[in-house]
Amino acid sequence: MKICNCVCFLLLCLPAIQLTGTDNDFWMTDVQEAIKKAADEKKDLLLLYTGSDWCPPCKKLESEVFSQEEFVSEAKNNFVFVMFDFPKEKLLPPETMKQNEQWAAKYGVEGYPTVVLVDNKQRPYAITGYREGGVENYLGILGEFSQKRIRRDEAFAKAEGLEGGDKAKALDEGLSQMDTAIAELYYDEVVAEIVAIDKEDTLGLRTKWNESKDSEMRKIIMTDIVMVSRLEKPELAIDFIDKILDEIQFTGSQRLQIFQIKLSLLKQLNDVDGMDEQLDQMIDMQELTAESRQRLLVKKVLFMVGTQRKEQGLQLLDDSIGIAGRFSSLLWLAKGQLLNAEDKFEEAIKSFEKGIAKSNGDPDVLVELYGNKADSYMSLKNELRAIQTLDEFAENEEMPVDLRSESLLHKAMIMRDSGRKRRATLVENRAIEINESPAERAEMQKLVERLRMKYGG
Repeated sequence: MKICNCVCFLLLCLPAIQLTGTDNDFWMTDVQEAIKKAADEKKDLLLLYTGSDWCPPCKKLESEVFSQEEFVSEAKNNFVFVMFDFPKEKLLPPETMKQNEQWAAKYGVEGYPTVVLVDNKQRPYAITGYREGGVENYLGILGEFSQKRIRRDEAFAKAEGLEGGDKAKALDEGLSQMDTAIAELYYDEVVAEIVAIDKEDTLGLRTKWNESKDSEMRKIIMTDIVMVSRLEKPELAIDFIDKILDEIQFTGSQRLQIFQIKLSLLKQLNDVDGMDEQLDQMIDMQELTAESRQRLLVKKVLFMVGTQRKEQGLQLLDDSIGIAGRFSSLLWLAKGQLLNAEDKFEEAIKSFEKGIAKSNGDPDVLVELYGNKADSYMSLKNELRAIQTLDEFAENEEMPVDLRSESLLHKAMIMRDSGRKRRATLVENRAIEINESPAERAEMQKLVERLRMKYGG
């Protein structure tokens, strides 16, 4: 924080600036003297950071509040007042300038006016600035802050006679009287004690008070896990992951990502039992959405089918469909695809239809169901029904335009496969035209051009 210099030597000898007040001892400019005075009188400190000769809101705060006799007579009962001035037209003594800059840095003050309320241990418990409403409102605000400081101290005192979770709760109660940013920045020892007591996050206090640090740490560890999985042998990487999971609590999405990495390593080892166990652990995660759980169940079923456990896999799929109820669209999709693979096309169509009925209008799932249903009809050489199926989705204006375009391209491919090039071109043009923005139309144009190149124009 820079203060303009003046070449006039005489100005260095002027006394420190003071705001207009009704009491000559109202403002102090030597902070060490103020600290001693506050200790002797058992008061808190009110630190004012101001630009007295250039800052409009600073001048308003002084004229509306600090210069008023009503404010002075009331506030001085609870506070010793210190002013750290940063003028532009006047030059303060060098030692005062240095002091002011140091104390601005101490509490991270970057704007004016800033008012910091500090207890007898020089710990801030409230930070404010200019507030409209004059003396009465400002006294009310300071009174609320003082009451919160009293409740903070009572909670801290109570914590001294407690242990374990009860102590952590009392300390949390005290910290919660202040703004979170103040508590985290200036009460790190108290935060560390709470985190140490609730290291398993049983009370949720570790997350409350250490989330930002934990989050940064977890990001670093996630990077380590990725690197180890790429550079080390699968066995060593899996051991490393297991140890980390025992020691660190990750968010649900991070744990799922780590489990995916571990699953890939187990696949490299061809460890079928390990993959089964890992997939089950992922499926059982409480944080999963219904859709994510369905996709993992499908992955487990396909894994079982691929490892010569087809009957068990199909049984798991049927059991999961029964449990999922109205959230079973992806499971019906998987069943239909498995039936298609066995050339049971009519049964597959019925599965896709059940999935459509259970989709809850999810566009991404619906486009897959309709597309697979159309493919089943094509396998039965029923092109008309296949096209009708795709049209049913493509003409539904409640569906996103990009997915409707995708369905139209699917229809165009069927037409080109059957030699109806002219009709296919019209459908492709429709797929481009229904997109609203120029960017979306341009992107669809590229897809259409690739399709036409594939079929020879």
